[in-house]
Amino acid sequence: MASAPVPRFLLPRPYLPLLRHQRALQRQPALPITSRNASSKSTRNERPIVLEKPDKFRPPSHGARLPPRKQPQYTYGARLTDEQIAEQKTKQYPHMMPPEGSFTHWILTNRMLHTWISLSVLFSLALFTMLTNFTNSTPYADLLPPRDMLLKHPIQYLTQFKEVYKMHTAYITAETQERRRRKVEDVQKRAEYRKAHGLEGEQGLGGWTAKTEGEGMGPALADDRDTYTDFEGKKRPVKKWLGIW
Repeated sequence: MASAPVPRFLLPRPYLPLLRHQRALQRQPALPITSRNASSKSTRNERPIVLEKPDKFRPPSHGARLPPRKQPQYTYGARLTDEQIAEQKTKQYPHMMPPEGSFTHWILTNRMLHTWISLSVLFSLALFTMLTNFTNSTPYADLLPPRDMLLKHPIQYLTQFKEVYKMHTAYITAETQERRRRKVEDVQKRAEYRKAHGLEGEQGLGGWTAKTEGEGMGPALADDRDTYTDFEGKKRPVKKWLGIW
């Protein structure tokens, strides 16, 4: 006994799409199946394809054969004429650099002018610092000429300032020599103490011991101009920078 198809109104709703798909497949005609027999001989070359080795690495986005972009890709409007381009160079635009050839453009772009201004400012600051340090550290500050004298009598002001500077230099030199003399005397006293206690054979840190009076006192006075006495009590030649000081 053949089974009768179930009426459509008796089927539940989830089964309706499946029924429609099955009917659509039954209506389509069957396509003919064609078969190809692979030949035993291959017409293609069995050797693998070998690519040419590149001379250098080129990323895909930076190809060497890309056309040079000398001009912008998009141009809006007609091209400018030579007269319009020359007029743009002399036209003043707001919030932009001044046009070429103007005095303001020369001031802003001149490197020599900027170098001269920078060096002038640096030298002025250095001179001001030296003068301030000199006037605050010299013991002859009361002998310095007043500042208002520079405009009234500049020659007299500079002459008096030079004399005070010489006195300040002589004072610093004498103070340095006295400090060195005290250190040399201290070294000699240590040497005498070591000799008195029988310690002249033992060398202290740095070898401060002066074994003879000639080594402690140094050479003749005529050679003192080109030599100086270090902290160990030894005479050493004066090293001059550029042969001046």
